[in-house]
Amino acid sequence: MNKTLADAMNKAINNTPDKEESIIADNTIVVDDYEVSNAPLTGQGVPHDSSEDIPPRPAVKVKGLDEKAVLISVKRNMYSPYKLDKEESREYGAGNVNKHLFEGRDNRVKETISKFTEVYNYVKNNTVPWTTGVDMLNIEHYMEFTGELRPLVDEAYRSIDDLCTHWNDEVKADLDRLGKIAQAKGKPNLANAEDYPDVDELRSRFGIDIRYMPVPTTGDFRVGISDEDKASLQQQLDDAEVNATSHVIKSMVQPLERAMMKLSVPIGADGSVFRDTLIDNLVEVAERMDKINISDDADIQQKIDDLRELGATLSTGKELLRSNQRSREVALMGISGVLNKLWDKEV
Repeated sequence: MNKTLADAMNKAINNTPDKEESIIADNTIVVDDYEVSNAPLTGQGVPHDSSEDIPPRPAVKVKGLDEKAVLISVKRNMYSPYKLDKEESREYGAGNVNKHLFEGRDNRVKETISKFTEVYNYVKNNTVPWTTGVDMLNIEHYMEFTGELRPLVDEAYRSIDDLCTHWNDEVKADLDRLGKIAQAKGKPNLANAEDYPDVDELRSRFGIDIRYMPVPTTGDFRVGISDEDKASLQQQLDDAEVNATSHVIKSMVQPLERAMMKLSVPIGADGSVFRDTLIDNLVEVAERMDKINISDDADIQQKIDDLRELGATLSTGKELLRSNQRSREVALMGISGVLNKLWDKEV
């Protein structure tokens, strides 16, 4: 499929109508309205059934969820740059009015919060959901995951140290900002030094707690539990696997739908500007889903591989996608094919 798609995109620039090709399936191409199959044929032109030549496969032991994944929870404590404005709340009379301290991104408070958000996002992007506040990590990628997570945590804590070192300067700058607003609006109480915590309290408001836990099994209990409770736990484990698969599929569907929506806009029309990140996102999501996938379903893995191959093929034709309408149409056929397969499996 990849070679067919790449060839079709390259030929699109030449616009040869007498031999126009389009993708129909992984092993079929339409040339001059005839379907040409790449399947091997016997001497009589009948596809050869090679199933009899394949020896029976040995029984495969399906791993339990406890062997494939580990649970992880990440909790962030962060200073909130909002302060209740009692005077404004009284005047408003319909709820609380909060003062936004350290507005904008060009300050150490927002930079520190951003570092903490990076830790949280990394965990969420590289795991699948288990329950609220707890996710599952593919055990095969545990070392890689922790190796990339640790520097992010260290950077977050360094940002706290930097913020605390320069806290007085940051407070003074924000008071000056609010003072100008207060003067312009005639509200002298807007800038108030008591709205800011001291440096020790500030430090105590930041923190990251990451915990790893084994996935439970019905044999983990030291005392006997009822068959009903065992069945309930097993159902939770089964649901977790289903939800993990659904998470993988939906994570792949979203960037494909965005790419389809964008490439469907004709070149020159409003919203037609092509950016490389549209295709880069397909490649990134495929690689990430390959790491977090814990399903034993070969069909799920094939769909991840299909997305990776599609992304790799479209990456080589970014310039065509930027400027050639026919190339976009060919790319849309490839995207549509992968999407249709994903929708077939969506749960």
